[in-house]
Amino acid sequence: MNGLTWSANDPEIEAALIAQSREAISIYDRSGIIARFEDAFAARHNADLALLTSSGTAALHSAYYALDIGPGDEVIVQDYTFFATATPLTLLGALPVPADVTDDGALDLAAATELITRRTKALVITHMWGQPQDTRAARAWCDKHDLALVEDCSHAHGAGRDGVSVGELADAACWSLQGNKTITAGEGGIMTTPRREVYEKATLLGHFNKRAKAEIRPDNPLYRYAETGLGMKYRINPLGLPLAESCLRRLDDWLATRARHAARLERVLADRPGIGVLTPVSGSQVATFYAFVFTVDPEAAGFTRDDLLTTLRASGCDAFDHCDAMRPLHTHPLFCEPISPVTTYQDTGIRGDFPVSDRLAAQTVRVQVPAVDDEAGRAYGDSIIGALERALETITRE
Repeated sequence: MNGLTWSANDPEIEAALIAQSREAISIYDRSGIIARFEDAFAARHNADLALLTSSGTAALHSAYYALDIGPGDEVIVQDYTFFATATPLTLLGALPVPADVTDDGALDLAAATELITRRTKALVITHMWGQPQDTRAARAWCDKHDLALVEDCSHAHGAGRDGVSVGELADAACWSLQGNKTITAGEGGIMTTPRREVYEKATLLGHFNKRAKAEIRPDNPLYRYAETGLGMKYRINPLGLPLAESCLRRLDDWLATRARHAARLERVLADRPGIGVLTPVSGSQVATFYAFVFTVDPEAAGFTRDDLLTTLRASGCDAFDHCDAMRPLHTHPLFCEPISPVTTYQDTGIRGDFPVSDRLAAQTVRVQVPAVDDEAGRAYGDSIIGALERALETITRE
């Protein structure tokens, strides 16, 4: 790995892939590399139970279903997130209700409080760009209002804050193992939970027959459905897991390297009018820096985010980009005029304005930081820092 994308020329991974192909290319129960990775991943995130799935979206679908969320229920989801955080709710007939965020991109609990109704069932937070939110506060808020807490940790493998891992305090937490993620199986996902009943019900949704029959307790009323499951197949392809195991073993070194490069970028941006770092390096937290993200306030900076990107690209640097893939939920038709395959909505979940979410969407710039401190990673890090310094000098002179 050169710090940005995976290379197929890693001898350790190649050997592990070959070994796994000889052992099993499809695993129907919780055995072999499936059990080994689930146990290791759960231990790394202080979780009791883990369930591998075919994608992060499938993990979220499994979590929502297992928390008994269904037609007529409402779920508060932070507006500043990737749409797949909320789309599985529509598969269940639940209504996603977006809430604005705070200046650091975390869900605004005060705004969420105003959205609670008698139908509200859960709160979902997303650790955007790998920056861990204050999960103690989110847990306390959910306990106060008798709501389930779900964490979307798709950017946040290995992240934690004040000694608490992401996902540790949630009723269910979900990670993506897609190809761009810090821990990747090529495609895949994983759910963790401290609650045995949530784990068992999630197993029923996508892991019928052998795994469900082995994992769901015989005295559970759902056990009689274990052979057929509920029509979904969310098993992960085990051939991707040797890659994920390798990522997990290297995770702490990668996060430390990313933090060092992020700190260098942060120093370049320090004390510049109108520039704010959305993903700061902090001693109280472990962040993944899935991307290093900063904001450009045009009034204070004297130029816009797009002005800066144009200047960077004119200099031959295309490593920096906007964050349009993470458009706020309230800008998507699915959440403004929701539809579902299992119900008809009588209302929309859009119940106010989203000034902070809108501002972040208009002002953020992202850049990947290298995870490996080798020659290629250092050269890349030097190149993006040099390009950013030159672009800022150019644009402030104009």
